[in-house]
Amino acid sequence: MAEADFLISMIIFIIPTYNEEKNILSLLVKLSGYLSERKWPYKILIINDGSTDQTLQVVASLKNNISIEVFSHYPNKGIGETFRLGFQEAVRVANDQDIIVTLEADNTSDLIILNKLLDKIQEGCDVALASCYAPGGGVQGTTLFRKILSLGANTLLKLFIPLKGIHTYSSFYRAYRAKAIKDLYYRYRSHFIQEDGFECMVELLIKCAFHGLKIDEVPMMLDGKQRRGKSKMKILKTLFGFLRVILKYGILNKRIENYQLKESS
Repeated sequence: MAEADFLISMIIFIIPTYNEEKNILSLLVKLSGYLSERKWPYKILIINDGSTDQTLQVVASLKNNISIEVFSHYPNKGIGETFRLGFQEAVRVANDQDIIVTLEADNTSDLIILNKLLDKIQEGCDVALASCYAPGGGVQGTTLFRKILSLGANTLLKLFIPLKGIHTYSSFYRAYRAKAIKDLYYRYRSHFIQEDGFECMVELLIKCAFHGLKIDEVPMMLDGKQRRGKSKMKILKTLFGFLRVILKYGILNKRIENYQLKESS
């Protein structure tokens, strides 16, 4: 399918946000325009992680024209707590026929492939990942140092926690079948996401795989030049977080390898 053939009632977006006044306006304008053009029903959940700049004022200026809800906590608590709140609210409002999409607030999530992620869900997947390391994907607009560290961390994850057909582990940009993620959420409840840093997305992916959710990827070019301002990721802290996840979940390898994965088409 060239475009997602919608049989769902809503797309619910979870966008974690921390001091993104330079990026959030353009992201929300582009996203709402993309969705309105296709006449896709949507709701955007902005999860504000204690922003101290003008992020909330920028979002408030768009509320009359875009379907947005804002949820905030203070002070800044990190991406793990932000996604915990985001999924809590998404699960609360989602119907089983909905699709939940998570994406970065800094414009590095390429909206061009959104329809392909949604198509994967329509075709029977439970989780569709935007993958910069899948064949056809890539990384540009960032330093060689960050590229090497990112590739190295991803390679370690693949080595110690291999998931058949999966190339990218930590991307925020994903689509989830609402019923599948709701079932997983109610299985774990307060333990749905336990990691506090960027490694929380690796943790969630592992739990999806462990419980047999069908996962597939869509190649994406991650372009750091689309971001205004610096990345919020603290490199050393994130690398230690990935190592902690490897030690914690690596023992599950043999059981994870047996889960039923939808083969990439």
